Amino acid sequence: MDGKELMQIKDLLKEMESLKIQIKSASENIKTTSDSVKGSSRFFPYVEHIIIISGIDNKSLEKHLKQLKKDMEDKIKTTMEKVEQAQKYISSIADADTRIILQSRFINNMTWEQIENEMGIPHTTAKRKYRRWLDSA
Repeated sequence: MDGKELMQIKDLLKEMESLKIQIKSASENIKTTSDSVKGSSRFFPYVEHIIIISGIDNKSLEKHLKQLKKDMEDKIKTTMEKVEQAQKYISSIADADTRIILQSRFINNMTWEQIENEMGIPHTTAKRKYRRWLDSA
């Protein structure tokens, strides 16, 4: 595990969120299909009229959702493997502050301001420690 791989975790997490949004959107934007048939009233004078029939296109929706869910499962699996590798790598770093910064930044997806609040150190100090790690990685 190196710095580039560690930085990819944030992108993988963003990708997962994007897939979640796509699944939700696909579920909400259900396509309907419609058709018309001719019919008549049941009683004399049997006036003919057109009846519109509409419904949900389940086959295409199910196929689309199934593919999105499969993509999501694959992405979760990949991300969890990367996170596990990252956790092992981070735990091997000697400096505790650097471990906390990397954990917060890449695993917990925190901003520098959030890290500042979490650690009680200025975010400039956290960034400096981060850059020192980056240079040594």
